[in-house]
Amino acid sequence: MAQYDVQRGDNLYTLAMRFLVRSGDYRVVQRLNRIADPRKVPVGRPLRIPRELLKHEPIRGVVYSLHGAVRIDGRAAAAGMAVREGALIATGAKSFVTLMLPDGTAVSLPSQSAVRVQRLRRILLDNHVERLFGIEEGRANASVTPMIDPLSDFRFSTPGAISSVRGTRFRMSYDLHTQHTTSEVLEGKVAFEPAQEQAPQLLAAGYGSATSLPGPVPLLAAPELIAAGKVQSEENIRFALKPLPGADRYHLQIGADAGFLEVLDETEGTSLEEKFSSLPNGTYFVRATAIDANQLEGKPATYAFERRLNRISTSSESSRVGRYRQYLFRWRTPDASDARYRFQFVNVADPSKPLVDETGLTGQSFVITDLPKGSYQWRVMTTQTIEGKSYSKWSDYSELAIEGF
Repeated sequence: MAQYDVQRGDNLYTLAMRFLVRSGDYRVVQRLNRIADPRKVPVGRPLRIPRELLKHEPIRGVVYSLHGAVRIDGRAAAAGMAVREGALIATGAKSFVTLMLPDGTAVSLPSQSAVRVQRLRRILLDNHVERLFGIEEGRANASVTPMIDPLSDFRFSTPGAISSVRGTRFRMSYDLHTQHTTSEVLEGKVAFEPAQEQAPQLLAAGYGSATSLPGPVPLLAAPELIAAGKVQSEENIRFALKPLPGADRYHLQIGADAGFLEVLDETEGTSLEEKFSSLPNGTYFVRATAIDANQLEGKPATYAFERRLNRISTSSESSRVGRYRQYLFRWRTPDASDARYRFQFVNVADPSKPLVDETGLTGQSFVITDLPKGSYQWRVMTTQTIEGKSYSKWSDYSELAIEGF
């Protein structure tokens, strides 16, 4: 219900023309406020007006970033596309989208989610803003810019609950099959109102709740990644987690920015080792959370890492040259063609003292002649300089057994 304090020159007819969708609804306002003469309303009198009667103007959001299969009202989405009230936004597998609202509020959908923009408008009577996003399936995250106007709000809803805020970072999810709703707060406070007979709950930062819970519970701590900042040089990107008590499974996302406005990939599962597809070279961020048995997603840990693909393949062959046998060791580094190399050759019986340790090589082969019988190992290190920074990587050891000849 909206409230309006009558100004000099106002009457119900003029107010209806200015602020009501249908001017004839002045009669509703008249009855509700028990006004005898619609032409004579005392200055300063507060009027109660049902919000559904009020005129409004649309607010437009835009697609800030997207990755993969994202559709808006069944059409393929594109960066910069307008998003208006009534739109249905859906993401496919390994697909993500972030919407930006005029005040800088960001709404992000991970993969396999569907959200309807139920309200995105400004009410003309008091200039307050209504923003309501209905989660029909999956999850949604919001970073809501604090609002000065006390009447404005931001809400997520599911068929099972509503979460409303005035400025915070929080998440909400809905499982279409189990009809289970969750809400988690990372900053600020959230009013969580289950649709059933449960009492409304106020969730503080670091707490969450669900339609299956009687009240707020603490979120799980952020899981720790092992050697998260190491250079990712293999074909696939891999991260290992330390076990976290209370975790039912883990959720990892890779983003192009520390705020994860542009999400590029994600995994979710019970494994403590997660693998991602290849990415172009550059600097990225990984965010890790743990999910408990109530399906509440915990606090996040964010790490920066560098991606520098550097594949190394090795081979060896032998041949006789006169009375000597020659051993040719080769390597290929398709991602580091301008690298320098270090070649190491050791006897398995005493690997701490390399028989050969040659540095500064520019070619991709090395020859050793007339080796005695024995078991050996060899490996190659590539070193390249990119934008003033040096990157080095060893290949795995390769075996060489010489039985005599």
